[in-house]
Amino acid sequence: MFNYEEAFSRNIGWVTENEQEILKNKRIAIAGAGGVGGAHLLTLARLGINNFQISDFDNFEVHNFNRQSGAFMSTLGQQKVDVMEHMAKDINPDANIKKFPEGIFAHNVDEFLQDVDLYVDALDFFALAARKIVFQKCYEKNIPVVTAAPLGMGCAFLCFMPGKMSYEQYFRFDDKDTENDQLVQFLIGLSPAMLQRSYLVDESRISFIEKRGPSTPMAVDLCAGIAETYALKILLNRGPVLAAPWGLHFDAYRNKFAKTWRPFGNAGILPRLMFKIAKKIVMRPTTNIKIETELKPIEQIFEYAKWSPSGDNMQPLRIEVLDEHSCIIHGHDTRKDVVYDLKGNASKLALGCFLENAKIAAQSLNFEICCSQINNKNGLEPDQESYDLFPTFKLAIQASKTPLSTHALFPYIKTRCVQRKRMGTRPLSTTEKQKLAATLPEGYSVIWKESFAERWQVAKLMYGNATTRLSMEEGFNVHSKIVEFTPIEQDTSPGKNCNSTFSKDKLPAKSLGIDPLTITLSRWSLKSWSRFHFLDKYLAGTVVPKLLLDFSTAIKSCAHFVIIADKEPSGLASYLEAGAAVQKFWLQATALQLGFQPEQTPVIFSEYLRTDVKFTENKKARENAIKMDHCFKSLIGDSNAGRAIFAGRLGRSTLPTSRSVRLSLEELRYVKDSQ
Repeated sequence: MFNYEEAFSRNIGWVTENEQEILKNKRIAIAGAGGVGGAHLLTLARLGINNFQISDFDNFEVHNFNRQSGAFMSTLGQQKVDVMEHMAKDINPDANIKKFPEGIFAHNVDEFLQDVDLYVDALDFFALAARKIVFQKCYEKNIPVVTAAPLGMGCAFLCFMPGKMSYEQYFRFDDKDTENDQLVQFLIGLSPAMLQRSYLVDESRISFIEKRGPSTPMAVDLCAGIAETYALKILLNRGPVLAAPWGLHFDAYRNKFAKTWRPFGNAGILPRLMFKIAKKIVMRPTTNIKIETELKPIEQIFEYAKWSPSGDNMQPLRIEVLDEHSCIIHGHDTRKDVVYDLKGNASKLALGCFLENAKIAAQSLNFEICCSQINNKNGLEPDQESYDLFPTFKLAIQASKTPLSTHALFPYIKTRCVQRKRMGTRPLSTTEKQKLAATLPEGYSVIWKESFAERWQVAKLMYGNATTRLSMEEGFNVHSKIVEFTPIEQDTSPGKNCNSTFSKDKLPAKSLGIDPLTITLSRWSLKSWSRFHFLDKYLAGTVVPKLLLDFSTAIKSCAHFVIIADKEPSGLASYLEAGAAVQKFWLQATALQLGFQPEQTPVIFSEYLRTDVKFTENKKARENAIKMDHCFKSLIGDSNAGRAIFAGRLGRSTLPTSRSVRLSLEELRYVKDSQ
């Protein structure tokens, strides 16, 4: 049987028995019974509050599941106030809860606030009209108000106390004529510190115009913790209460806490400036909102498979959709334009990565997949000479008759990326190395170089290879085309993905890990070979980039690796197989939260020298390449160098904030005679 004293006995110690009795008899009004409102109600119920007035006109829906206390499969379609009343009474059967299922308006606000000791605001951010009504009435009735906004992964908190600055005096809504301006005014007053802004990853999910925005369950729970702590202090008259114009903002993601102060509310000079800045940001059209279209099953597979790696984000393939369940993948290589792909092997590896992605995606989306090589666009059969200039594959899928398990590496397909910056050096554990090695199929193994002395050797090797590629015009012709320098604020592309932060077909400059001055100098020097060569030859213009991008990054990592095949790769099939091995290895590294950067130039130049492929007219560059190849062979063994298929470095790292993305499905569609 329920017993109040026993149920809330664990509160005693932080509150006295007398204070618990006081809390029991208090009455709290909560407008909103969804995200923060539901958390407020249940937290206060567990605090031992017996009396509530709650309001909400809405029903629970599936999109409430990520944050709302009462959202379950069993409560879909049920009214929020009914569900939350049941949950609160499941905690305290003696609770006295009065419901206002139609919401709060001018005609019922007095009843809603009757005999209330504290109002806890949990209205939707965009519900300004209802909020104004309730806050004004609380001010008239001398009812304290607490409001906690879930922002990002933190909480922005304000308290309005009788006799202190009012809600209207603080926010200054009357200074603005339109609702949109008032919403911006509400935002800057609620969150003066704006701690959450820096880690928003998809701006298309926020639209003041459409009155929608993302949320997190952590922020909701933080709001309950902070607001109910203040509720306790106010109801028991314990401890100092920080009231408007003071506020609190804690952001767990950024490890930051701010005590904010707006002495004149939103009437000050700083808030006015902040309003102008915020309005430009939040009221601009969300040009990159994802248009939800119905994709064919084969297109669904492709949308995942296309996130495979390719040299400098070249994406050497196009899709030709045949029907719902089949397509043709038209591959090509970049040997005409890219010195690092003169034999087309880099592109073949990329195609192998793509096909492995397709298999992983198909299994995870419950499809069986069949991949076969077919005649290419020139009519050549797979075994004919020059076929591998345009390798072509037919992918066919069918729904599995029995449920297939999601592939363990499937969640990492889209998050897998390159980390070109310096990383943490804590050594790989035995378990981590075992998991990485286990992804390699039979016939492949991995060589590790982990000690400081070995990383120093690799650093010198990478610096030397950078000297080779940066001293030859053939390298410049690639580098000058693959880096995207356009600042994100100047990007006018529909998807905001042609800039120095995110690029759909190049390397964004900010992903390179160099400072703004070096980025500016690089942009200037890459305008012409004469500029670049002059800086390199007479002003040592490439020394700093080589130190930053090649030498220091090699030192600042936890391990370098080289994936070795038992037999030297030769032909399309062996490179496709090798690409599949690389893809799984890379995805596993992502699953282990390891940063990953390819270090392919030693492998590529070694192959060119071994097979006598001419890759430059620059005699000094070739001589340096020969010297570096000796270093490469001494590092991993002469026989291993001929069987090396992929090299790279790993390190402790968070996900990059700047990265290459991918062309859209429409941009990747095959157009006859386009290649």
